[in-house]
Amino acid sequence: MLNEHEARRIAIAAAEEVLARRPVPTAVTLKQAAEMLNVSPNTARAYKMRRNAAGLIPYEEVLRVRDSR
Repeated sequence: MLNEHEARRIAIAAAEEVLARRPVPTAVTLKQAAEMLNVSPNTARAYKMRRNAAGLIPYEEVLRVRDSR
């Protein structure tokens, strides 16, 4: 029988494995970027993130802004 600590460790490992297999978007909308940054769309717009030819924000750009805050 597992104790609470072992069960938690196994659950976390399983969750990390599932998340690692999820596809990462190449680009997101302004609304999605705002949600990822946990800010309003107006605040996300103020970060002046670069956009691709389709007008979407590259995922790496969102990560750059997130890490620079």
